[in-house]
Amino acid sequence: MKIKYFIISIGFLGLVAGYTGCKENEKEMTGISLDKQSITIDEDAITSVIPFPIPWDAEVAQKFTYTSENAAVAKVNSKGQILGVATGETNIICHYNDVTGTVHVKVNAVVSLQEKINSLGAKGYWEFEDASKLIKKTIGNDLVFVEDNKKITSIAGPRSDNKAVRIPWDPKSAGVTGTFIKCIHGFQPKTGQAGINEYTVMWDIRLPAETGFPETGYYSLMSSRTLNNSQDQDLAIKRAGNIGLGGIGYSANGTLTTGKWYRVVLAVKAGTSLTVYVDGSKVLDGNIASAPIDGRYTWLPQGVLFFSDEDGDDSTMDASAIAIWDKQLTASEVKTLGSVRQTVAFAE
Repeated sequence: MKIKYFIISIGFLGLVAGYTGCKENEKEMTGISLDKQSITIDEDAITSVIPFPIPWDAEVAQKFTYTSENAAVAKVNSKGQILGVATGETNIICHYNDVTGTVHVKVNAVVSLQEKINSLGAKGYWEFEDASKLIKKTIGNDLVFVEDNKKITSIAGPRSDNKAVRIPWDPKSAGVTGTFIKCIHGFQPKTGQAGINEYTVMWDIRLPAETGFPETGYYSLMSSRTLNNSQDQDLAIKRAGNIGLGGIGYSANGTLTTGKWYRVVLAVKAGTSLTVYVDGSKVLDGNIASAPIDGRYTWLPQGVLFFSDEDGDDSTMDASAIAIWDKQLTASEVKTLGSVRQTVAFAE
């Protein structure tokens, strides 16, 4: 019996010693290292930080947490994602029990679209902010809303503090011109030319994501050869999200998706180049053989139509801004226009 008891006691002491040894081998976290020491972002931009324990092999038995010293400047969520809220500086702190790590965050102001528009010398600019007068100009002439069975209405814009318009699908038919926007640009043809062969137009647009849209296989951006919607559209968006037209070609499928705001720019110098950009990046170099001087992509001196089509291929679309220039903007100038500032999805 004594021998058996002795063996059991030795075994128990061995288990205790092994357990104690394991506990001693588990290293305690003494600090937190972050993959960034400082961050500079714009308002509405999102970035993230990644934490690492010090020492690197310290035990991590629970999640890191995060706080912002000033959530009015920058917010942070449980995943370490940081949202720039307003101009200023603050610190984001990563916590693990009593251990912390800090990253300094500077948030820069975003240059407003109107400042960008003005710096590039736009000749026309429309924002749709006045719900009582949606046609109202910011620069240039008031727009003309051509409305038949359906009306162009004021809707919420890309952000909570601005507005937009919805241009409904209203197919042209007998006695019905359709619903679209007419722009009286005020440009004059160059000597020896019949129409406006050099121009740039910017649309801030969204393809509605609600059930029932699009009503057709196409959306329309521009009709350049008619003022009464008697000609086919000259720049379209297919249901698949690609921009262009048969003669000039199309961008890749999925260039645009429903439910998101995009800044689409068409820069034309007829006979030389026709380029489409989305959010500052080139998506299409059009076949210039289909855009000769005084050809299909030449604007009439009296104006141009937006969101129209003579046979109903102009599904409902939303627009929050339009701007025009009497010159072809360069790629670098278009890049400065950037993308639409919109409310960002940020899980807090």
